[in-house]
Amino acid sequence: MNLQAQLFARILLIAFICLSASAWYVLYQTDKQAIMEAEHTAKRIERQTRQQLLDMFQRYDFSRAFPDENQWRGIGGVPGSCTQFLSRTQSRQRNLCNELDDQEPRYPNWFGRLYLQFFSPDFEVRESVNFNAIKYGTVLVTLNVQIETNRAWNNLRAVIGVLTVTVIALSLLLFVTINRMLRPAKYIVRGLETMREGDLDYRLPGFDIAEWRRTSEAINALAASQQVILHENKQLALKLMNAQEEEHRYISRELHDEFGQCLAGINAVTASVSQTARKDCPALLDEIQSISHITGHMMTALRNLLTRLRPAEVDDLGLSTSLKQLVKSWNQRGGNQTHYQLTLDPGLDALPEPLPVNIYRIVQECLTNIAKHAQAGEADIVLQRDRNGPIRLQISDNGIAEADDFEHTLGIGLLGIHERVTALGGELQLRAQAEGGLMVDICLPEPDINKES
Repeated sequence: MNLQAQLFARILLIAFICLSASAWYVLYQTDKQAIMEAEHTAKRIERQTRQQLLDMFQRYDFSRAFPDENQWRGIGGVPGSCTQFLSRTQSRQRNLCNELDDQEPRYPNWFGRLYLQFFSPDFEVRESVNFNAIKYGTVLVTLNVQIETNRAWNNLRAVIGVLTVTVIALSLLLFVTINRMLRPAKYIVRGLETMREGDLDYRLPGFDIAEWRRTSEAINALAASQQVILHENKQLALKLMNAQEEEHRYISRELHDEFGQCLAGINAVTASVSQTARKDCPALLDEIQSISHITGHMMTALRNLLTRLRPAEVDDLGLSTSLKQLVKSWNQRGGNQTHYQLTLDPGLDALPEPLPVNIYRIVQECLTNIAKHAQAGEADIVLQRDRNGPIRLQISDNGIAEADDFEHTLGIGLLGIHERVTALGGELQLRAQAEGGLMVDICLPEPDINKES
């Protein structure tokens, strides 16, 4: 549940609590008012009865009926209530009930039961009538249950009706207000998702509300700082790759010039000793032949090491020719298991450093992964260069590998490829193909020579 729905749900809950509290308060006040009216009526009748006694004793006139219930009618009292005068003598018993035309209940049965359970619609008020220290009787005022319940129900409906309309109006107003107040949150979430996808150039707009405006400014500042850090990291990674390639070039040159020449010298001396031994000491020919085999093995290992450190054909022959030789060697090495197909655009040999050697390394690593894991029958390498645009490298196969296998974890090879692509400011995507297999899609921007220098 989003924030807007939670706030609105809580507002409705508070409104329901307020309605319930208001309903209880109305019923409580209605019951209290009826009791107060009954008590007031009982006191007025008690005073009137004592006044009648006073008049009778002052005038010595005991011919009138006592008490006179006709005088009670002027008091009015609580609608529907019954007033009684309880005396020790039967002749003084009086009973007066306020009759109403409509005695039918106009409330639901469940409300009548609840109201009778929690309140006192049948409340009785007793007032003793005393005169000259003699108790003549008791005034009893009894409320009418149906009348009082009807009055409580009518008061409740009126108040709940007004409150319901008020709550609905306030809820709509609050919903519109909350929706407007939380609208910047949608822009902020959308902006954060855009930044999470890698678009750090996106900036959040300014907002009228101070809290949202400060949040937007803080996020924009964070995105700008992250953008600077990523740019610096790319520049550093690129410099590290260049330094690594230079170190590889230096080591390969030293190995070629020193170690390679020494092995060539050993080979030449071995050939000379072999000729001499063939004439003077044929028994040494087997040992000399072993030395020749060891030297040849060392030369092959050195040649592979030099190729791994720094492919000389990239510097000497160019990117296109070196990639063709690489694919040719993989086709010869793989036999009939995997056929590698290379498609190149013209003009790739004019790419500036450090693109050629890194592209070569990426293709080299991808072909190694295909041979190890894909079990593919075919693999296609497509290298395209748009005019004044990015460089597109796509390496696909029809093997068993899937993109989901690398969604959360990257192997050492793919991790190295990802680092190279990131350092060059490019993008790497792994996509599953409809016919099966995996495609490595790489887009590299052509570096600005002046800027890099």
